[in-house]
Amino acid sequence: MKKTDPRPCEIRISLERSRGELLRAFVREAALLEGAPPSVASLLAEDALCAFTALCALASGHDIADIDVSSSRRDLRCRIRLKGHARFSSIAGALGDLARRDAGLSVRERGVDGFEASFHRGLEAESEAPVSFDPATAPPPAEAPPAGDVSIDLPRREDAAAIARCFLAIYGHNYVHTEVFSPQRYWSRVESGALLPVVARDETGEVIGHVALERENGAVIAERGEAVVLDSYRGRHLLERMTERLSQEARKLGLTGVYALPVTLHTFSQRNDERAGMPVCAILLGKAPEAAHPKGAPSPTAGQRQSYLLTFRFLAEPPKRAFHAPQAYREIMLGIYESLGVAASPCPPGSPRAGASKTRISIDQRGYGKIEFEEVGLDAGVELAQALQDVCSLGARATQLLARVADPGLPHIVEKARGLGFFFCGVGPAVLDGEDVLMLQYLRDPLDVGKLQLFTDQARRLAAFIADDRASRAP
Repeated sequence: MKKTDPRPCEIRISLERSRGELLRAFVREAALLEGAPPSVASLLAEDALCAFTALCALASGHDIADIDVSSSRRDLRCRIRLKGHARFSSIAGALGDLARRDAGLSVRERGVDGFEASFHRGLEAESEAPVSFDPATAPPPAEAPPAGDVSIDLPRREDAAAIARCFLAIYGHNYVHTEVFSPQRYWSRVESGALLPVVARDETGEVIGHVALERENGAVIAERGEAVVLDSYRGRHLLERMTERLSQEARKLGLTGVYALPVTLHTFSQRNDERAGMPVCAILLGKAPEAAHPKGAPSPTAGQRQSYLLTFRFLAEPPKRAFHAPQAYREIMLGIYESLGVAASPCPPGSPRAGASKTRISIDQRGYGKIEFEEVGLDAGVELAQALQDVCSLGARATQLLARVADPGLPHIVEKARGLGFFFCGVGPAVLDGEDVLMLQYLRDPLDVGKLQLFTDQARRLAAFIADDRASRAP
């Protein structure tokens, strides 16, 4: 049975080792109510017990913890919240085993001396086999590109199986979003609003392509993903046509923009983004492990972690931007804003806020860390150094730093970050609560930017700038 109340399941318990089994039982049952597969629910319960036990070692004997379990479009999440950030903030290193067990982690300060540790797992169980399909039911390959008309439409429930066959035909059972192979699980995401799909149909009405918008609750931007077009229909700009229809649907939802993360193994997706008016505004180096690509596909980036582009399109004319540009990045940021159709201008020099910085760190299951500066204070250099140490101890091989472009302390944090080895990544439009961010990045492994397959001159110029900035940071 899955719960119908959208609020997370919650419990409040004292921070004592003797409460560990109670915690584990609660997390597992709450995860099952969220619709998680039993194997994923058990893993999250073990994650919670591991974190709870580590926190107990620092407890005063009177601490009370609030624990909740919730789910999003892809993940199952458990949060542990309590007072005492000064005491518990050192726990990040002790939680490194969670990252090594493929759990995503996030540690942040909440309010005045509040502490939050959260961890998440993908809702698809690794041991859960995708739904099988008889190859005889899949559309037969065509000798030549079909010449019939193709229409773009919103899918119906009965299309779910045909959508699954499209992904099966292109990816086999290796596609990362395994819910597409289960018509029931796929359609439940559509009905919940987590997924807004569009399909392409041939002249008989059969589904031959698919793309969807995926949005976190409350976000003003959405990711275009889960894209597939049968081989026999490629070259007919169907992805661009489906993306345009998605943009129309996104406007109805009041979204600010749509973004995508095309791979750099090839330029097929990049070509479609260029035609769809989605320019490149960042290059995310080392975002995923080397093996994160279709089996058997050519790999020009062999020997290094996989990198992605960030492309973006505003759905309406964006308002003017004023940003606190670090001198080294002023021109490149102005160029990115120009490509996005944004009128932007640098602000007069500012300074960090007098108070403490507000930060958040996280790491996903692929070893990609994030450090978010919600506010930049005078202590930003110390906070950043500690945050970088924490995400690296949690297993991050590549780390992204984000700070709002409207924050007067942006030049200050950039200076401190470059001193630690961070270098330019790009601009993220409307990423943090609808505000733009400057993105820097830090790599622990060798990565040759020259191996990336890039389609546009703009992407190549951005890659060259990033490579030069990275070289200037090298010891």
